[in-house]
Amino acid sequence: MKEFQVVDGGSIRVRATTRAGLVTAALQGLMADAGPRTSELDVKSERSFALSAADFGTLLKDFLAAAAKSAAANKEAYEDVRFTLITDKKAEGAFVGRPAEGFRTPPREAKSRPEVARNEHNEWETTVTLA
Repeated sequence: MKEFQVVDGGSIRVRATTRAGLVTAALQGLMADAGPRTSELDVKSERSFALSAADFGTLLKDFLAAAAKSAAANKEAYEDVRFTLITDKKAEGAFVGRPAEGFRTPPREAKSRPEVARNEHNEWETTVTLA
């Protein structure tokens, strides 16, 4: 299970049963906030990434920054992530998406390192405030 909610004012609430699910849901929330106009063509794109950080909150912040920059630079909307590695301090894989004709607003980065914790249902959750 993974889910996100874009909140007015530039935040994304995210929860998932796994760290990979949390990161994927955060990416989907980031893209929903940007409002991409995707191409009707059934063309998929993949952009590789490799990140490391001191902790999982910083890794999530850096992941969203990399996704936002890549989406804007390559004019792509990412809808999924293909992980080859994900730990509490490293993530490697590829953003998976398709061409975007534009965005309602440019994809934004996280304003600060989000606090990531388990809730009473043992799910990972966080709120990401976008810059």
